[in-house]
Amino acid sequence: MLKNQNHALKTFKGLGKITFLGKEQKEMTTRIVWIASAPDKMRVALNSVSGQPMVSAASDGRWFYLISHTDGDFYKKRATHSNMKRFFSIPIKSEDMVKILAGRIPVENYDSATLIEENAEKGLPGTGNHVSVFSSSDGVTVGDENTYVLVLKNRTGNIREQIYLAGNKKDVQKIEMFDAADTLLYRVEYKRMQKVKAYQVPIQLKISNDEGVGFQLHLDRYWADVMVSSSVFTLTPPE
Repeated sequence: MLKNQNHALKTFKGLGKITFLGKEQKEMTTRIVWIASAPDKMRVALNSVSGQPMVSAASDGRWFYLISHTDGDFYKKRATHSNMKRFFSIPIKSEDMVKILAGRIPVENYDSATLIEENAEKGLPGTGNHVSVFSSSDGVTVGDENTYVLVLKNRTGNIREQIYLAGNKKDVQKIEMFDAADTLLYRVEYKRMQKVKAYQVPIQLKISNDEGVGFQLHLDRYWADVMVSSSVFTLTPPE
């Protein structure tokens, strides 16, 4: 069911503000414009307050491109999660980023799944404090209640992913992705959702690791089912 959320949403774009979070660095907020095409194509541009382009990044599913418009630097590498980290500060796959922006839930391959109930007052040991429930229909906090954690493990018993669900077992509050050694790669917190056409998509979300490195995204506008050419997702060196 989680994999099928917004399954008909193939192309979409948006604009808003992104705040990069650093462990020891000062937070930086700038304007962001992006367009995406499922399953793994996306293009993102960071603009200054005056609207001038600062950085552009794109993934066509095979290659990851990065251009610094301030100094003309151009970067092209395989679209791996480690290369995507150059832009997002988090080792995240382009396919997962597209799913998150589309209001879908990236689900890792797993061999066993366990659903655990979390008490609103005590929280679940080892998974952190209870997260306030956000209604996917109106994007506002509706209060505390017992929630659930869906724990996905591989055949050796290592945790691959944890999906935090509201009391209705449908609305996703948060997901945590882990590597093969049970180390947290990143955490996605769905702060607020909105309805665009027939889809539930993010207004606010936060992606970070245990050190607080990552970014917060606030979307001002969101367009679903847009026309897009595949050439948009390929960048060339600036002249």
